[in-house]
Formats: sequence, structure tokens, C-alpha cells
Amino acid sequence: MGIVSCLILPHGAMTFDGNPNGGSPTTERVKVISESQRRDCNALFAACSKAAELARATSPDVIVLNTPHGMCLSRAVGVYLNARAKGNAEWNGQWTEFEVDIALDTDLSKKLLDHLLSDGVAAEGITAFTVCEMPLRWGEVIPLYFLQDFTKAGVKVVITSNPRGKMIEGLEALSKTSHLGRSMAKFLGGLDQRILYVVSCDLAHIHETNCQIPLYLPDPRWNMPPASDTALHFDLAVENWVKGVTFSAEHTMGPVKSLEEKQVKWDGAVAKEAAQW
Repeated sequence: MGIVSCLILPHGAMTFDGNPNGGSPTTERVKVISESQRRDCNALFAACSKAAELARATSPDVIVLNTPHGMCLSRAVGVYLNARAKGNAEWNGQWTEFEVDIALDTDLSKKLLDHLLSDGVAAEGITAFTVCEMPLRWGEVIPLYFLQDFTKAGVKVVITSNPRGKMIEGLEALSKTSHLGRSMAKFLGGLDQRILYVVSCDLAHIHETNCQIPLYLPDPRWNMPPASDTALHFDLAVENWVKGVTFSAEHTMGPVKSLEEKQVKWDGAVAKEAAQW
């Protein structure tokens, strides 16, 4: 059957501050946000919930999740090989109440790894703590939180992680990442299971903002550059691609090249685009 639905879900923990059922609005961090920021959080949570609802209609058998902030290798795609994974969305000591505990599809993960290697993709398996659970944090927990109806019903998950460093630079990097997406599509398209393909992916991190809440801003340790209009151009390019206006990641190279210098990750989105075609 192969891929029956694809989602891009954010991994900013502020998403949970729009949770109408999680008790989070009583926390100190939410008491200090403005009414407009509260509405934005509510809209973000509602959009993620709606995306999960749309995916539910496709009745997936397996979830394949790509994360940029998990257990990452230096210059290869990582494939998680533990039998289970668990963790919470902790970010700077907050949002620990949002947890997931999932079963990983070890057999399918091993088959995916073998396929990627045979198809010329730089990939390696990752096993954490032998037979214990693979640890998860915000990059995996936040999107998976919205998919718990599946995982609690027995749907297993395959998790891949992006390299910590770039496998290669410039336009050739697009070619390599697109090859990854096509290779994933080839493998997943040949399966009997119905696959929900999910990318954990934020957009640009350097927009102008009047927010002064440290937890809602990029971590100072990242040494991010000043805000730039380039962030808007990049986000609009991605939005147009999602809407079907732009079908090729290469069309975004103007804004993306400058954003790459600002440490913005977008490998997952490019791989997903290639997988679709």
C-alpha cells in the first residue's frame, strides 16, 4: 500500500500552551503571555490536532517519523533500532508533563536501514542502552503526542534522524537529500502496510518578534544571528510548496542558501518533497 498520508508537525513546546485539556494554561509561563500570544498557541495546537484528525481518516498501520533533534549521527541518517522509545517534551525544565511511550517497529527499521545502505544513502542504525527504551525529547515527543490515538492502539513507529552536520554542502546537498527522499519513497511504496510519514519540522527561527519570554525564544546557546526578512521569504517558499504552488525545493534555494548560514534545518522537508514525487 505504501504512503497514505504525510504530515509536517512543529516541535516547539509552546504548542502545548494552547492545549485546552492539559492543565498547562495554569502554569506561570502562560500567565505572562499576551492575549494574542495565547491565541497563537491555541491556533497552533488546534492545527496540529486537525492534522492528526485528517491522518486518522487514512487508517495507517505504521508511522514513520523523521526528527532533526533526536539521537543524531555526525554525517549519516540514523535509524532507531530499539524496541521501545519514551520521553517527554522537556525544554529548559518546562513541559515535562507531556509524555509519550511508544513501540518501535524494529523489524521494519532494520529493513529500512538495509534498503538505504543498498541504495547508496549514508545511514547507520542507532541502539541506545541495549534493551532499554530509546530516549525521546521535544523533537519526537511533540509531534508524536498528537498521534497517540494511533500508538496507544498498537500502531508502531519507525524513527529516522537527520545528521548533526551536513553530509555535503550547497546544491549537491539538495541532490543528496532528495535522493534520501526518493529512496524512502521506493522502500515505503513497496510495503503492504499503510504508512503515515511525519516530518518534525519548525520553520525559520529568526523572525522579528515582540515576545520577551525566554522559553518562547531560540536558546541563546545557539548563537543565532539577528532577525532577518529572509526568514519570511523562506517560510513563504515552504508554504507555497505545501500548497502545491512550488513543486521543487530548488526553487527555494535563493532564500534557503542564506538561511543555511543562519543554522536553519530543512532536510526533513526536502526529503519529504522528494518522497512525494
